[in-house]
Amino acid sequence: MSGPRQAGRRPGDPAVTRRAILEAARDRFGSVGFDRATIRAIAAQAEVDPALVIHHFRNKQQLFVAAHELPVNPKDLIAEIAAAPPAERGERIARAYLEMFGAPGSPALSLVRAAATNPGAAAMLREFIENSFLRQATRLAGGVDAELRLALVGSHLIGVAFGRELIGVSPLADRSTDELVAALAPTIQQYLEPVR
Repeated sequence: MSGPRQAGRRPGDPAVTRRAILEAARDRFGSVGFDRATIRAIAAQAEVDPALVIHHFRNKQQLFVAAHELPVNPKDLIAEIAAAPPAERGERIARAYLEMFGAPGSPALSLVRAAATNPGAAAMLREFIENSFLRQATRLAGGVDAELRLALVGSHLIGVAFGRELIGVSPLADRSTDELVAALAPTIQQYLEPVR
């Protein structure tokens, strides 16, 4: 007769455990959204102890990034842009977005595509943007209405990425990333400046 299972451990291959957690996370995020998905519920669905989820992914945000194969962690990207001189931030944001959405097989673009047709995916993406991007990125656009201005930045760039990558609008699709960054950066920079 075997003893009780050791807390935080799942017998077998750690890679199998990790896959089970990622599958449960994708399902849970898709069904209830980022905000309502809990580490405890994801762990229960994966049949592991919640401590094991934290061991593999540190927190819910990192788990979301891993589950959706996002190319960058929003916290890291925001920190990198915040370290740049304020006058260069519009250009850096525009380049990061265009490169993220333009990468071959971009998971970010797949997530936007899913959000356009699936209410669950849309809710998940909206909650993630609000919780992981807007609240952390206010240091990029301090002052009055920072979250509104950052939402305008994201909406503007997602619209460009959608037109360029999904629809293939020729003036956007035919231009290089550098050309589009040069065209977009002044507008993005203006969004970042507090209204006086």
